[in-house]
Amino acid sequence: MVKLVKETDGFISKHINRKISTRISVFLVNSGLDISPNEMIFLSFFIATVSACLFLLNLPLFGGIIAQVSSILDGCDGEIARLTNRTSKEGEILDSVLDRFADGLIIMAITILAYNTVPPLVVGKSLIIVLGFLALMGSFSVSYSAARAISVGYKYKRRWAGRDVRLFVIMLAGILAAFIPVSLFFFLLILVVLTFSETILRIKETF
Repeated sequence: MVKLVKETDGFISKHINRKISTRISVFLVNSGLDISPNEMIFLSFFIATVSACLFLLNLPLFGGIIAQVSSILDGCDGEIARLTNRTSKEGEILDSVLDRFADGLIIMAITILAYNTVPPLVVGKSLIIVLGFLALMGSFSVSYSAARAISVGYKYKRRWAGRDVRLFVIMLAGILAAFIPVSLFFFLLILVVLTFSETILRIKETF
């Protein structure tokens, strides 16, 4: 299983997700089901979409847990590809694009849920919308900056705002929001701080 772990894995991926995803991947490959890496990419995206729907249905506990399940399965496509020697640039592109759609759907859903459930006397509705947009911008900027760096032969050091960490934060947001709805606002704020600080440090590192 050692070769299934990537050097670029973030903290959550390395210490939690890979411990589960590698076992799933090895089981699927040995089971003879012949699930392709691309099929796993679509499955992970589908589950992320389910997470977004659960948030929209005011079921944040399940939405958060399913978001983490999607994060775990997000590693399976690459693991299966490496186990079966089916790695491809096309698969990497598909994975990256669908990950961005998934991130957008989940953050949008959390923002809508926060807008509908957080009392306006506690937090202004407009501020929730702004935070949602900023969380989305920050999430995309982290992923885009990494992709652009790799395209020119440079790699940023992984710190604290990788997708594995962001989805783990979203899982915590969902669990806590099931009991304290106003916490969604603060978790959106945490996503903004994490992603923007990571992006700013990367720009500083570049120059």
